[in-house]
Amino acid sequence: MFSFVGGAVAQNNTISPYSKYGIGLYEQTGYGRNISMGGTGIGLRSANNVNNINPASYASIDSTMVLFDIGLHLDYEYIETHLDSGDKLNGNISYFSLTMAPNNNLGISFGISPYTSVGYTIRSIEYISGGGQDKYMSYVEGIGGLTRVYAGFGANLLKNTSIGMNVSVLFGPKTERQSLALSAADNFSIYTETSDYYHGGKLDFGLQQTIPLSKEKSLTIGAIASTPGILDCERVTLATNTFYRIGYIDTIYFDNDDYDRITTLPATFGAGLSYKSGRFTIAGDFNYNPLSKFDVADLRTKLIDNKSFCLGAEYIPKQLGRKFDLVFRGGAGFDSGTTKIDSYVLKSYRISAGVGFKIHSIRFNTYCMYKRQGTLDNLLVLDQSLQFGLNLTYIDYWFQKRRFY
Repeated sequence: MFSFVGGAVAQNNTISPYSKYGIGLYEQTGYGRNISMGGTGIGLRSANNVNNINPASYASIDSTMVLFDIGLHLDYEYIETHLDSGDKLNGNISYFSLTMAPNNNLGISFGISPYTSVGYTIRSIEYISGGGQDKYMSYVEGIGGLTRVYAGFGANLLKNTSIGMNVSVLFGPKTERQSLALSAADNFSIYTETSDYYHGGKLDFGLQQTIPLSKEKSLTIGAIASTPGILDCERVTLATNTFYRIGYIDTIYFDNDDYDRITTLPATFGAGLSYKSGRFTIAGDFNYNPLSKFDVADLRTKLIDNKSFCLGAEYIPKQLGRKFDLVFRGGAGFDSGTTKIDSYVLKSYRISAGVGFKIHSIRFNTYCMYKRQGTLDNLLVLDQSLQFGLNLTYIDYWFQKRRFY
């Protein structure tokens, strides 16, 4: 199952040209419940919903439950400039996880999900300098992205205090292919392919403190932090020349030995809280990622420190005087951006809504999220996407003792 999901999450999840920069576009952290609540999760706890944003929340999982989670998504992405536009419909597996609580004070979780995504295509036709009316066509394609595999635990230190840790392994390629072709009768083309193979890891820590306010009201304060991660990059470069008239392809350059670079992922931190009153929960998060300290090979633009804010709410209605297993969620988020082009910062905004329900042993969490990034100003690209997601949680009961009277 891990092999199957790992291959799926490695596929392209975007057509945004902004995924060209750095190690790609960072994927949304969290599962179906988190995404539908605007991306919140640092202060959220649940007995039957997995929250990988803060590993301290694993300690809140019901001690009799084993949760098998798999996420699916369908994306519609639309990009436009002043001159052109394009769109893509894409479906994929989002993540897979296995979470359980062997006892009342310990929860453990394993999972795999995309960490970044790369997917873009840029075509242009230019005149050859000094060549009169002769033209050449340039075609640039980027694919790949990093995948995250994690194992984590959450433990109760005291009655209302829990800590947790995730150990994450990051791996995957970022490949750029470029083709230059002349339009003359005796045309030939030059093809280059550069692949950066990344692998490394990082540690993420979490803390949650719950403050009971009354029988049905409570406030949970959470914090997360990561150590500086290690990311090793190995580069493979291939260049070929194709002569169409004689059908001959010549390898003019190949190298996979000289380039090996180790860089450090910056340490990150975040804080959040949630307030629960009966059937209503509201949550808010803040995250900070100092990406200006991340030195990426051959970076074509400047990475900047990233700040994100998100708010979310959840409501469980009643029916005929008792709780009905139906949940309504909504949220919004703002991201200050990770990239600066010329003097423009690529900020992003998102809103989301979702519904959760249960049928027998399977819990369904559905959501819809709209995201907007970029602008039409300064000859840049406006990137808009609409994502529909489905999180399936199979609930089994393993850790039970039978008693006979």
